[in-house]
Amino acid sequence: MKIVLMRHGKPRIDKHLRLNAAEFGAWVEKYNAAGIDSECQPPLEAIEQATKCAFTVCSNLARSVESAKALGVERIGVCSSMFREMDMPHATWRFPSISLLAWSVFFRLAWAFGYSANAESFKAAKTRARGCAEHLANLSSTHGTVLFVGHGSLNWFIAKYLKRMGWLSAEKPPRKYWEYSVFHVQAT
Repeated sequence: MKIVLMRHGKPRIDKHLRLNAAEFGAWVEKYNAAGIDSECQPPLEAIEQATKCAFTVCSNLARSVESAKALGVERIGVCSSMFREMDMPHATWRFPSISLLAWSVFFRLAWAFGYSANAESFKAAKTRARGCAEHLANLSSTHGTVLFVGHGSLNWFIAKYLKRMGWLSAEKPPRKYWEYSVFHVQAT
């Protein structure tokens, strides 16, 4: 049994913006609706890894589904909002205008410390990630090798929970676009 956690391809959206908090919230909605940049195709290694998988899981976000198709996946077995990226909180403040990266870091840290306006709570997101890890493990017991074309934060938490469940991986959770890590159960 194997589980491959892979991060989606580069989204087709401008990330070099200065925004206020309210505009950041609107940007997050656009990001969640964005597909992938067709000029940033998956590397051959990622395509080869995907072709080794018997079953594919995606979130219901376009960047996940389009990435699976770019990898050559012909049939997505599960496409569910359960596997969407962890929500990004935001506010309605009209000031200050700062970089997108600064807002992302600020709101992720605030979210980890309990701020969850316009988003699921950190606790709920971690519970969902644990459920995703369990679901992927169950799918692997049925299908053998499962590919999850997922998202940065969610992949990190799924990897953490898989390790707690006894799954092993030599790689760190995927952070960059098209990166992946392979988890397996130690043979008994």
